Amino acid sequence: MKTLLSLIFILSSTLSYSAGTDSGSNSSSSGSSSSSNSPKGPSLNNNIDVNIEYHRAKKLIYKKEYEKGLKILENIESEKPFGYTKADLYNYMGFASRKQQNPNYENAEDYYLKALSINEDHIGALEYLGELYFETNREDMARSLLDRLGMLAGEASNEYKELYDLLN
Repeated sequence: MKTLLSLIFILSSTLSYSAGTDSGSNSSSSGSSSSSNSPKGPSLNNNIDVNIEYHRAKKLIYKKEYEKGLKILENIESEKPFGYTKADLYNYMGFASRKQQNPNYENAEDYYLKALSINEDHIGALEYLGELYFETNREDMARSLLDRLGMLAGEASNEYKELYDLLN
């Protein structure tokens, strides 16, 4: 039953939302997209499925409950990813840090840079770091990331369009 619920949860979370972006299919994954011998994946404290916690955090972030989502992600940060990459985790941590009621731009930038150190072509982290640079008056750096997004994801991608619209 738990496996069935996990599968339903995973499948329902694949819907596209504008609140966050995973690494995407256009990017190469040099992150730790891992597999496990356990059908339910690694567990946190032996009774919480890390994948479920990750997706629970994403849903909270989509609902603009950034602090709650960030707290969950912080709690699973040291766990081995299952069904997501560390780059995706850090991307969402950056997004939640930047979007919370009192934005923490320094932490957000650190998280985005961690995501990019794992996967230098992480489309979501590139877009959101560009948005952060714009929000912190570093437009030249944001434009540089826009150019990189255009090369990696294409000018028709949602990530490119959103950053382009912000900058123009």
